[in-house]
Amino acid sequence: MGKNVKEIPKRISNLFGFIKADRKKLSLSIVSLVLSTMVLISATYCWYALSKANANGKNISLSVGRGLRVNDLGESFQNIADDSYLLPASSVDGRNLYFPADGTDFSTTTSKMTFRTANAGDRNYDYVQYDFNLTAEANYTGIYLDKDTSLSIDVPDDASEEYKTACAKAQKALRAAIYYEKMEKPAVFNAQNNPSSVNAVDDVDRTTGRFIESSQQVAVPFRDYSYGKRQLAMLNQGETRPFSLIIWLEGTDSNCVSDGVCESVMLKQIVLNLKFTTTWDNKTTIKFIDNTKSKDVKNFMANNPGYSLMLDYTNDSRDISHLKFTMYKSSNFDTDNAWYCNIPDNAYNDLTFQLVNDATDEAEYSWRETDDGTSTLNRGTANVYYVDSFEKLQGHWHDGDIEDQGAGHDIGEIDDDDW
Repeated sequence: MGKNVKEIPKRISNLFGFIKADRKKLSLSIVSLVLSTMVLISATYCWYALSKANANGKNISLSVGRGLRVNDLGESFQNIADDSYLLPASSVDGRNLYFPADGTDFSTTTSKMTFRTANAGDRNYDYVQYDFNLTAEANYTGIYLDKDTSLSIDVPDDASEEYKTACAKAQKALRAAIYYEKMEKPAVFNAQNNPSSVNAVDDVDRTTGRFIESSQQVAVPFRDYSYGKRQLAMLNQGETRPFSLIIWLEGTDSNCVSDGVCESVMLKQIVLNLKFTTTWDNKTTIKFIDNTKSKDVKNFMANNPGYSLMLDYTNDSRDISHLKFTMYKSSNFDTDNAWYCNIPDNAYNDLTFQLVNDATDEAEYSWRETDDGTSTLNRGTANVYYVDSFEKLQGHWHDGDIEDQGAGHDIGEIDDDDW
């Protein structure tokens, strides 16, 4: 098998030298030659016998949303694109990659194969790893993937139908992982619309390369980390965090076969559009209005310069605990007695307005309920909060409809729970 593998580049070059890469619409191109004249398919796992070929590099762009900065990329992505290839490897989460070891004992059954761990020579040559920093410009900068993020294989328009079919199948074996240090578990993605699961290589003998064990790899669509769903990370103002992007071809995926037309699978050009979005791309303005007869909150703030009005936000599901937003006076403060702040529009629960003592950083006054004891921690669809009593720390959310100012419900037939 080892001898046959070495003959592949020559055979393929002669057979497919006429194929040219389409240069349109590529933000990142990485070369992958997924070839074999002797593909053996096991009942459980499938692997290619591989080689590599040169190709032109393309440009890549990495865009970020509001409140987020990325370190200067320069031409680093371009350099990766010029020199990178994708060879089948296996990893549970992208952190530890294992490549099949070449030799006469090569098998397509994972448990019978020998492997080697990825090394510095493989990085950005047999798989892709790009490290970059993201810095937040505002507190509570939740990081998500934009809905346009995608990973695919671009196929030349003049390629054969067999080649297009093989590429479409191989695309399902593409994997990408995004992670940062201390991340509980890296996010693993596929190039499909639905999750996929395989038993990927998890450990091998470092001396002999002998397979030891596999573990479940779960890869999800990029959209699973879009705004309103899973969050990649949360940064506060001035915080910088190093991220890593890994791209590889998962050899244990059943789609990592050429479906009987392996010699027509030649040049793979990987298209990656990586776009981050943040909570600040989707925000809402919250108003806190002094609705007391004597304007008690306004008077207290004027007479106590050592206090700040804050909006406290907690969300256990997003690991957010008592994140505080400073409330600022409105431009018409003298007439509307209002303060405001901007918060993510998906912040609905556990919201408390507080007067915080600047010296102790402790909340000495908190508005949490209405005059009848109903909780106001959930704002629902409302973005305006009226203070009804400073002494009793009572108030209510208002979504814009007319209210009867006291009974706890709207005037008319529709009661939409403003209180």
